Amino acid sequence: MSLLSTGQLAKLFQLPKPTIRHYVDEKLLIPIVNETNGYQHFTERDVYRLYQIIFLRKIGFSIEEIKKMLKDDTILSGLKESVVDLENQIQELKAIQHTVNTIIETEETVKIGEIQFLEQDIRYLKEVPENVIKDESIDFVEAGKQGFTQLELLITIINKEGVDNTFSLSSELESERILKKGTYACKNVALIETKQLEKEIELFMADPILNINSDQEIIVYENIYSSLGYSEKEVWTLEARI
Repeated sequence: MSLLSTGQLAKLFQLPKPTIRHYVDEKLLIPIVNETNGYQHFTERDVYRLYQIIFLRKIGFSIEEIKKMLKDDTILSGLKESVVDLENQIQELKAIQHTVNTIIETEETVKIGEIQFLEQDIRYLKEVPENVIKDESIDFVEAGKQGFTQLELLITIINKEGVDNTFSLSSELESERILKKGTYACKNVALIETKQLEKEIELFMADPILNINSDQEIIVYENIYSSLGYSEKEVWTLEARI
């Protein structure tokens, strides 16, 4: 293999030339220098070394860590240590991918402002104490102490007296309330301000199509995944069992 210039090496790996120069400055690459004109040239060994550097950088190793690894006869010990970190990164990326897909799917299926009749499975609920929710914000430290781990969905149930209680999803064993399996009238509303929610609840209860009586409970919760699809609005779901 003939010698490669900085530009040729950069083109081979589709890297900016300053990146090659940076690796030279950091002594990760040691080129042959032409004494006459000062040009730097790289051998086949440098090509393999650069491949190693790029590979290790993609894994997440810093320049200093790579320097230490390349001083050893083998980089296997460093690679073995990286396996757990890589697995954690993979799981995090899968979780992010799942969230992104859910936001897209929710945005495509949720109809804002329309009443839909949906079949809901049984839902087990556990009441959230007042000291976990302070000034409409969740105290996650207190929530953790009391064993609340599913606070991404907070369900408020409003009864005929107007009294509301807040619940989180729970297991059947820990449940204090049950939302029965069945058909529910559901309406999704997009709000700029949460204070608009009270008016939307009144309109929902008064809708002649639903014929909601005074004894029925109204289920209210923020549709988090739909809200994430908006820059300035929150999407709330209103439900009543039919």
